Amino acid sequence: MFKYAMIGTMVLLTLSGCGEENSLMNTNNESSEQVSGSSGIVAGSLEPTLTLSATENDTATFLYRIQNQTEQVQTIHFPSSQTYDYTLFNDEGEALKTYSANKSFVKEEENVELKQAEVLEYTIMIEDLKPGSYTLDMWLATEEQFKQTVNFSIE
Repeated sequence: MFKYAMIGTMVLLTLSGCGEENSLMNTNNESSEQVSGSSGIVAGSLEPTLTLSATENDTATFLYRIQNQTEQVQTIHFPSSQTYDYTLFNDEGEALKTYSANKSFVKEEENVELKQAEVLEYTIMIEDLKPGSYTLDMWLATEEQFKQTVNFSIE
């Protein structure tokens, strides 16, 4: 069921992105205090963060954000319809799931512009997790990946 929901979500995001470039990003102009690890504008950087939002039963929800911490508009280039990827590892370092595995993406390049303090964010849910410790690596599907890692446990 989750597989069909993710496929439907990706199709919806792809189609909505065709009509309006900004539909893929949440353009929050929030203060930097709401971004973990942020201390204001840092000249010349796009700041990635990955946080565990919630765990409920066998499901973990994550928020992956890229915030423009520069004083200029920054362009993120996606070489295909895939915007992000992740790999889930168990406590032994064994890869359990990779988002892009067994998926195909449209070879359609897209540029997303982030103005000063704007945020590009993705919420992902990973289901069917057994009790234990895990590590999630997540990154943008771009040349500069902005890779982030978070460790978490399911009770």
